Amino acid sequence: MNIYTRIMVMVFSVMLAAGCSSLPFKKAAVPEAAAPEAGLVEQHIAKGENLESQNRFSSALEQYELALTIEPGNSSATQHKKQVLSILWNRAQDHFNKGMILDEQGKYDAARKEYLSALQNWPDHKQAKEKLTPGGVVDQTGDYITHTLAEGESVSKLGLIYYGDLKTYPVIGKFNNLADVTKVRVGQKLNIPVVKGISLAHLQQAQQEYINSRKVTAPPPSMMKGDAKEMEPPPEEPVETVKPDLPEYPSPEKEIEKEIETVIEPPEEKIALKETVPISYDPAIELFNKKEYAQAIPLFEAAQKEDPENESLRNYLFDSHFQLGLIQFKADQFLQAKSSFESALDYDVFCEMCPDYIEKCESTYKEKHYNLGIHYFGKEELKKAIDEWKLVKKIDPDYKEVAPNLKKAELLYERLESIKQGKTQ
Repeated sequence: MNIYTRIMVMVFSVMLAAGCSSLPFKKAAVPEAAAPEAGLVEQHIAKGENLESQNRFSSALEQYELALTIEPGNSSATQHKKQVLSILWNRAQDHFNKGMILDEQGKYDAARKEYLSALQNWPDHKQAKEKLTPGGVVDQTGDYITHTLAEGESVSKLGLIYYGDLKTYPVIGKFNNLADVTKVRVGQKLNIPVVKGISLAHLQQAQQEYINSRKVTAPPPSMMKGDAKEMEPPPEEPVETVKPDLPEYPSPEKEIEKEIETVIEPPEEKIALKETVPISYDPAIELFNKKEYAQAIPLFEAAQKEDPENESLRNYLFDSHFQLGLIQFKADQFLQAKSSFESALDYDVFCEMCPDYIEKCESTYKEKHYNLGIHYFGKEELKKAIDEWKLVKKIDPDYKEVAPNLKKAELLYERLESIKQGKTQ
């Protein structure tokens, strides 16, 4: 008989002799500890069925997965999981298809929300992820130039200037995370990305040639007053436009198909137009495109302080926090994910999936650490059990039996430590 076993025997004997019936030290004394596996599996399945009845399928799936973690071969949990996965996939596909329709109409903000809903139901939905970040024809180097919109210019015209095709406007619209390509304003800065078949040098050359052409065609102030000065002659040789290998995009409006330019909202009267965008805006977009959301968020926040009315920045901040939350949730960083989804909700109070994810993060966190506490207590690893139950009690003191379980474990641990110290002395 080893020393640890002897200590345990002595403790039990002393407690029983003292009539300390309120401190049961057998494994059966702590709720669910006598047969933790069987009881917990049934509890998780029952919770999952209840959540299914409320159409909370993602939360139900979590319960079935917890049950299968304890008992991998449980047939009831396996069957429930298959059914829920089928439902979630179908829901994700419905949202994705709706997003595609809105995308074709140029309603990118509404489409983005549908893609996010698809990811809520199916976090690994590859096509939805691709739609939320610039991809496809956009070159993976992330290189781009910046164009400041002038009077009479539109997103479709920029497609013609830089890519040689009016119908390439979605490349620019999505790269800049525009809610609607038809709603842009004079002075707004848009990033023109490098795409397949079009290099950065070509974009820079096209931009310079376009600037020069505007100088040539625009009448100087002296001519406006009647001065008969001659304008500079146009270039002798026309510039050959290189048309990139881009897919055909349907027009969001009939005006674009007829090559009628998008109406640009003029700046309000008596309000000076900003000549520069926030300095942190472009680096933030670059980090966002690389899916480095944690690094992009503080830059977007700094940019928003300089331009609080910029709706595009709010969209970027919402997407950044939501995507970061999905990454953290998948990595079992539940409290960090909860904070990210709460921040996303601040930027879009109509986010339907945020409250569900917030609740899911907290409930999964508590369930995980509560069950680990029972597991460690059953193995007589009291210090680990105490640490796990403290995590749960910190955010929800009334969760299940965490408070009495923690008190019993701490008291037993203190007595064992006291006996060990007495033996060493």
